[in-house]
Amino acid sequence: MAKQHDNIKDLTMEKPYLSIGEVAAKFDVSVDLLRKWEKSFPQYLRPRRTSGDNRLYDKKDVQRVGVLYRLIRVEGLSIEGAKRKLNGKDMTGDEARQEVIQRLQGLRQQLLGIIEELEKEIKVNER
Repeated sequence: MAKQHDNIKDLTMEKPYLSIGEVAAKFDVSVDLLRKWEKSFPQYLRPRRTSGDNRLYDKKDVQRVGVLYRLIRVEGLSIEGAKRKLNGKDMTGDEARQEVIQRLQGLRQQLLGIIEELEKEIKVNER
């Protein structure tokens, strides 16, 4: 039975890129662990690098960290087990559901932002 991992923060992104520290905070893991996963899965997880060699994670990278988190931390697979699962088949039903949930969370955040802007506009026009 998989453990509950309620400590994962909302995975929506309000900016196009997140630093390694921001991604680590979302998953409640260390930046060292993210670096290890990057080295262990070089074909799967490759965040962009700045000229100063800082990592920048886009939405796809964050989703991939989520998949690795689920495989390793939630399902309890080893690095090698996660590699086999990633190489063995396409996206599973759970991964597809996770991606849909993340997309819906992003849409929700966008809609909440639109509602907030509309409410501000209404207040300005009422004055």
